[in-house]
Amino acid sequence: MRTTYGECISELKPNEVMVFGANLSGFHGAGSAGFASFGVPGNRWREFDYANKPKGWKGKWNVKGQGEGLQEGTEGKSYALPTVWKAGQKRSLSREEIVGNIRRMYACAKAHPQWRFLVAGSTSGRLLCGYSHEELCAMYRVAGPIPDNVVFSVSYTDMIEKENRDEVG
Repeated sequence: MRTTYGECISELKPNEVMVFGANLSGFHGAGSAGFASFGVPGNRWREFDYANKPKGWKGKWNVKGQGEGLQEGTEGKSYALPTVWKAGQKRSLSREEIVGNIRRMYACAKAHPQWRFLVAGSTSGRLLCGYSHEELCAMYRVAGPIPDNVVFSVSYTDMIEKENRDEVG
């Protein structure tokens, strides 16, 4: 059985990294990316005047303009996992491209076994990338063996465990 956490990440311990769905332009204004920027849920980038913040501006856990990889914000670390080309362009990255991005995240997790990579899901059930939780879960599985320090929310873990049972049974 995989280690898991609840559906929401509200704080990070020094050894934890929030993994959020990102766009390659590094505009982290909504969804889990927005939470990594501002620490509040929802599509609230306008109220934070995010469009006028310069590239390199540090949010709570991330950095504006950095579309992929490890980031250090003002209060902790995150990993931007590209799932779309640009904000609002649903399904603009193919499944194969996203699987490649997940493989790079897995490699980063393996290179940093001392950190726990917490993969953010969606409490609303709506993902901004246009793929469903089930489709993304399949991409995480296809990307290869999931490193032990990659930790999913309960909903993802339940799907991964179900798929493991279905494959065996």
